[in-house]
Order: sequence, then structure tokens, then C-alpha cells
Amino acid sequence: MKSVLKVLAGVTALVMTLQAQTPGEAVVEKMIEVYGGEKNLKQLNNYTQQWHIETMTSDTNGSDTREVNLPIFLYTKLLYPHKSETRMLINDYGTKEFSQKKIQATGPMLDAMKLQRMRLYHPLILKNNLNAISVEQTPEHYVLVLKEKALTAKYFVSKRSYLIDKVIGELNMGGQKMEFLTLYEAYQARNGVMLPHKEVKFAGGVNTAVMRLQEMKFTPPPQKHH
Repeated sequence: MKSVLKVLAGVTALVMTLQAQTPGEAVVEKMIEVYGGEKNLKQLNNYTQQWHIETMTSDTNGSDTREVNLPIFLYTKLLYPHKSETRMLINDYGTKEFSQKKIQATGPMLDAMKLQRMRLYHPLILKNNLNAISVEQTPEHYVLVLKEKALTAKYFVSKRSYLIDKVIGELNMGGQKMEFLTLYEAYQARNGVMLPHKEVKFAGGVNTAVMRLQEMKFTPPPQKHH
């Protein structure tokens, strides 16, 4: 009889735990498991990547070099045969360098840089922001909607795989809503964590680029960004 009571008590505790979880918590916890577990996912806070850019709006291809220290810092260098552009974002401060000129990013330019950083958030970062996340659904996806001030990022999580299939970032530009969409494909495990090796990018509904991961290195946490 005691063993039966123990089993019933265990089942009751499990049901109560599941009921206590919000929909967002349940989805994110499953994502953490699928992506490789909390210990492996911590590697995605700090890394460098090199991407090949297949430009869809011209015949010129290029490269994208990223240095990422989440949730604060993002450095991106876009290099093409006849031009280059460097962007750096630290918290709410951003700079952009092009044509041998460096400017402070403000307004929609700064917001676009922040959205780029938000779309790189992995499940542990999302877990830390659950109080700012609401959950919607489509037939194929759980949609985690994260708001940071005036910006919104929507993470479309596959109900089948619990991997992020796409992220839509939304900002206001001249009183109109602008959307940036990134599709994530070709997931493979690196150092025990699942990563997309292909990104398909859209701006305002226009397919701008297809990017393929060439190199990646996990890095130690930075001492401090000045």
C-alpha cells in the first residue's frame, strides 16, 4: 500500500509541476534539451564565425565575420570585392563603419543592429527573458514573441524538432513596420550543441542573401567591453 501511495504522490507532483509551467517555460525547457543541454548551450554565449554570403540581389558575393558575446556584444564585418562594412553593438550603443567613415548608429539603423543580436539568442537567453515572452501557435510552430522596448523578435520553434526554423524581427521605420526574416537550415551538432549551418535572409519580403557557415570557434567570455 505504501508503494502505491508513493507512486500516486510522485504522479501528483509531476502533474502539479507541469501545470505550474507556463507554455513558454515548457517550450524553452524542451528546446534546451534538444539543443544539447544547458552546459553545452553556454558555449553559444561567446564565439566567432565566418560565413560565405551568396548575394541574391546582385552578382557579387562576399563574407560575414561575426564576433558574438551574448547578450551584450555583437561585431559584424561584411566584406565584398569593392566595399566593406563594419558594425559594432555594445548594449544600446552601436557604430557603423563604411567608405572609410565611422558613425554612431541611431534610430532605425541602431534598431536593426539590435534585432540582429536578438535573432542570435539561444534557448538559455530566451529562458532568462521568459517574463518578456508570450507564446503563439501555428499548425507547425510554437512562436515565442520576445519584446525588448520597441523591438519584437518572433522565434518560430518547430513542434516536431524543437529547433528554431526562423526568426522574424520587427521594427518601426518612418511610421511603418519593417520585417527582417531569417530562415535557419542544415542543423548540425558542434561541440555537442545544435547549430544551423545555413541562413536564408529576407528584408521587407525580399530575399537578400543565402549564407553558409564556413568556420566557427567557441571563445572564452570576455573580460569586459569598453
